[in-house]
Amino acid sequence: MIDFRARDSMGAKERMAALAAGRPIDRVPFMPFAICFAARIGGMDRGEVFRDPRKAFAVGMNLLEVYPWMNGKPAYGWGGRGAWEFGGSIVWPDGDSYAGPWSDPIIASPEEVDALPSPDPETAGMVPLQDAFNRICREHGFTASLPGGTPTTISSSIVGRENFLRWMGKYPEVVHKLQRKSTDFILRCAERTIAKYGAENCGVYAGVPMESNQLISASMFETFAKPYIREIFDCYTSAGVKSITVHLCGDHRANLPHWKDIPLPGRTIFSIGDEMDLERTGEEIGKDNILAGNVNCSLLCAGSPEEVFAEVRRCLEAGRKHPGGFVLMPACELPPDTPLENMEALGAALFEYGYYPSSLDENNAETRNWTKHGAAAAGRALPRNRPHSETVLFPCS
Repeated sequence: MIDFRARDSMGAKERMAALAAGRPIDRVPFMPFAICFAARIGGMDRGEVFRDPRKAFAVGMNLLEVYPWMNGKPAYGWGGRGAWEFGGSIVWPDGDSYAGPWSDPIIASPEEVDALPSPDPETAGMVPLQDAFNRICREHGFTASLPGGTPTTISSSIVGRENFLRWMGKYPEVVHKLQRKSTDFILRCAERTIAKYGAENCGVYAGVPMESNQLISASMFETFAKPYIREIFDCYTSAGVKSITVHLCGDHRANLPHWKDIPLPGRTIFSIGDEMDLERTGEEIGKDNILAGNVNCSLLCAGSPEEVFAEVRRCLEAGRKHPGGFVLMPACELPPDTPLENMEALGAALFEYGYYPSSLDENNAETRNWTKHGAAAAGRALPRNRPHSETVLFPCS
């Protein structure tokens, strides 16, 4: 495993703080959302990790110990949020059977929308679990997480994605009612979390999958999603929340101009999927914001180490051109079954091409020899299921 300490002149928190402030940094940070991969490396079942925030935090800290060149913090949460909070049930990924928890839709007809309950922002669905995770994060100097996702994600979970997309055209007034209920729930949860921890100690990772132009047009985004997203981010920025990451999952090229009208603090991180171009997206978001992405997840999971190395190099060479700064990230969640040799390939490319200034040190023989010899060695660097160490649950922060 490559030792980044030979070249790093900043620690992980110092690097991200400098990037957020617009100051020079030593190298590009790598920031994955990797709860399922972390569970695998920690030797835990996904269902067990999602049920227990203490275990989620533990495997997250363990991951940062195994790969100390990563940035970020332990992660918790899942994308299919909504139906459970509004009265449905939850299916846990026991036995690593699914990528994450999920719920069946709870209503099937437009007439049922008016009768939807108003969820309790303290007890509904995932909220108590997120609260417990936030408490642990704050005890160790990490930010508390505000509600991620968008009202569209919650609404589509409540009625099912196909119904939601169909109702946009057939029952637009019903979709607005759903979006209003979902937005109000997000706002109540956010206001409660901000009041508890203070805006300066809160951050948000906002995944935006359902608004992709592969699913809806830019005009539909403007009509059915943008007003509610704007309201939520206005709440965050008005309160003083500074740490915001927006993950544009899928192809959002036609929506990008609309994000200029959404109130976001300077230095917001815009993470993009591999359907989008890093340089063009950087031009759209401007130099006041940070660009992030977009290592192809299919290559990470199923490509060769050499293909992963080349893909990471592509991202770094394109992303480092952005004057607002760049964070290397997977195009979506780090695939749980990513081969360990591909993680070593990612690290090797970051070591060679991720440092500022762009000129490479002469002593990079370790990395230059990697593509010839590294795949076999990388496969031996870490067992497939590394035993979880209880000592990393409460490390010194």
